[in-house]
Amino acid sequence: MRKVISYIAFLLAVVPCVSAQNKELMSDYQSQLQSIFEEVYNAPTDNQRYHANEAALQLFSEALAEDNSFRWQWDLGNRVSVLTSSDKKFRIITWPVVNDDGEYECFGFVQALNEKTDKYDVYVLNDKSQYIVNRQEDLLSPDNWFGAVYQELITTSHEGKNYYTLLGWNGVDNLTQRKIIEPVCFKSGGSMPQFGQNLFRKERNLRRVVLEYTNNAMVNLWYEEQTVRTVEHIRAKRKGPSRGPAYSRPSNRRGKKGKGRSRRSRVVETAARTSSAVRERVSSGPTEKVTDKKMKMIIFDEVTPQIVGMEGLYQYYVPSGTELAYVFVDGKWEMRQGAQGRVTDKKLNKDFDKPIEKSAPSYQVIRE
Repeated sequence: MRKVISYIAFLLAVVPCVSAQNKELMSDYQSQLQSIFEEVYNAPTDNQRYHANEAALQLFSEALAEDNSFRWQWDLGNRVSVLTSSDKKFRIITWPVVNDDGEYECFGFVQALNEKTDKYDVYVLNDKSQYIVNRQEDLLSPDNWFGAVYQELITTSHEGKNYYTLLGWNGVDNLTQRKIIEPVCFKSGGSMPQFGQNLFRKERNLRRVVLEYTNNAMVNLWYEEQTVRTVEHIRAKRKGPSRGPAYSRPSNRRGKKGKGRSRRSRVVETAARTSSAVRERVSSGPTEKVTDKKMKMIIFDEVTPQIVGMEGLYQYYVPSGTELAYVFVDGKWEMRQGAQGRVTDKKLNKDFDKPIEKSAPSYQVIRE
């Protein structure tokens, strides 16, 4: 009995020490990586930057192989993006390296839970974006990755299953830049990530959305709570006796009389920020039932060529002035046309406040 008590006391004394040692080790890795990433971003030549990046890849690999490394909260400033899913299924780490010509190459890791071993496996991401032809349709792997620095990881759910969607950016080169909506999943019971999924309703072959546009433009891509407005037009019923359905139309077919087709109510949906919840408008014509429901959505600028005939030449693509939105409905991202992304301005206290401001990506590097 004394031996058992002594062993328990030993464990209670050792576990905190191990935890402290692990914390000290991870803190040391972080300090070294912070110094290395300064070189990756600020070294004067391509050779120095890529040499520093190789050191970063090696050191990150060692750090992520450590026990309990998934629990470590990395703090690498705005040099490296570190995103973790809300269910702790996986973490994705990404960053860019920019050469003297202003061309971007992205690097990164995925730490994902292997349900069979109950451990986190590590995968290295290899940017092959310049070689991928069907960039919006292909199912991709860590070795064949459409490189990006991810700025947001969205976790949604339907019927007990979680779905993951990444919002990313790539500086590409001096002519264009990209923003990307990238669904990601994992093989059943395993940890291997698969990039690109058929999660877009009514767009059968679409696995990811790629917005490429001129390097001088600013394009918004956000995930936030906005309001979906549904406008339903309902025809009012006539008072008094009626021989047929209200507002029935006569049949256009010759030689036939009787019931025509009744005019159905029409539902129109848009995404906008408003203060009213549900309201009805009644006029001399049909009744309008307007319902506003707050929902989380991906809202972004549509990009189109500014010059006719320049389709596919993305250095001529700019925001069209139209905003689009994807709302997650029944396990799919569903498009909402005519979105109006707004931010709340408490000082103004208006139903419709100023539009979302555009800003340059935080990972953008300007080489002079």
